[in-house]
Amino acid sequence: MKKTSQAYTGFADIYDQIMCSVDYEAWADYVEQLLVRFAKKPRSIVDLACGTGSSTLPFAYRGYQTAGVDLSPAMLERARSKTAQKRLPVKFYEQNLCRLELPEKYDLALLFQDGLNYLLSEQQLIEAINQVYSALNPASLFIFDLTRPSLRSGGDTKSLSWADQDDFTLIVESSYSSKEDLWSAHLTVFQQTTDGLYKKFQENHHEKDHEPDLVTRVLEETGFKILGTYPSFSLEPSANSDPKLTFVAETKSA
Repeated sequence: MKKTSQAYTGFADIYDQIMCSVDYEAWADYVEQLLVRFAKKPRSIVDLACGTGSSTLPFAYRGYQTAGVDLSPAMLERARSKTAQKRLPVKFYEQNLCRLELPEKYDLALLFQDGLNYLLSEQQLIEAINQVYSALNPASLFIFDLTRPSLRSGGDTKSLSWADQDDFTLIVESSYSSKEDLWSAHLTVFQQTTDGLYKKFQENHHEKDHEPDLVTRVLEETGFKILGTYPSFSLEPSANSDPKLTFVAETKSA
């Protein structure tokens, strides 16, 4: 049996099956509602932490010049395969969010799927937001979500969940530490291979519970102007009790 602990390596094989209930078109609709609210008409979009490209494709279908960035080569392999099959001109880059070196600047940066929460320190948060700012044109938007694991988990609790499909079984052991403000998940997967046997792999995932006030301060110190903060998929003002927030920030005009 094969084991691996690098996040989103073995998990890439089953990621789309696990996320099959996510409505990525609705995500794109929500982004476009925010664009209308702030009178923005971007031509180019970079989808950060794009994973297998499911969050990227709706924007490419809608005619935006689109690029995707992710740290996992296994996830990007699947993203490139999807866009090749659909003949969509999407560029993908294997890069660390804290050290972006993109060949061009964009009118809109997106970061969903808890991407910001995977930055586990304030220093990483500062570095990443600075890098995003540098990747954008003047008067461009950065739209991202922020998950609050402490509100989602209900305190220092441990939980066990699983998904049992025809070709794999996923077991998730998760816990939250209020001392470290950190949600952790240990994933164990038994996946059927073409010869009828099973391979086993394990991954560890961690998400930091960044305070919205900290994120706001870092954005402003970087040069962003906060245009709005909303409960995700809403256009109403946010409250401290919201388990997932969407931020809309703008770079300075030229």
